[in-house]
Amino acid sequence: MMTKRKGDIAEYAATLEALRRGWDVLIPVGDRLPYDLVFSIRETFIRVQVKHAWLSKRTKNYVVDSRRTKTNRRIMKRERYAKKDFDFALVYIAEKNLFYVFPVDVFIRYGSEIHMTESQKRQRKPASEQFRNKWDSLLQWATQKEIFA
Repeated sequence: MMTKRKGDIAEYAATLEALRRGWDVLIPVGDRLPYDLVFSIRETFIRVQVKHAWLSKRTKNYVVDSRRTKTNRRIMKRERYAKKDFDFALVYIAEKNLFYVFPVDVFIRYGSEIHMTESQKRQRKPASEQFRNKWDSLLQWATQKEIFA
């Protein structure tokens, strides 16, 4: 399946999950912005970057590139995101129908890839485990913004 199609699937899965939670979803026109969706939670707008993870055959981990990819007809360019680009990154694992919900400052701390282990065979939990299906962090963030408004 093409990369763009996988990204579309991840965005629609994120949209569906947000709607199930009673949040409104705004979808920007085009793909020039550094975020893919905007959730409106308690009258607070949250800019969301959505990524689709793939399974690495070598490591047996799910992997996502933590950089933005820009392409034109001749050149593919990868750049790191900045803290101002979005508020949260949602990493979708389609085979498991689950998301990792990373605050932007955590997401951009990774150099180029984030590895997520979905195997229970490990002795200790991976660092990414704390972000597994952590949807309540978006609600908490919106609530904090509401208090300071």
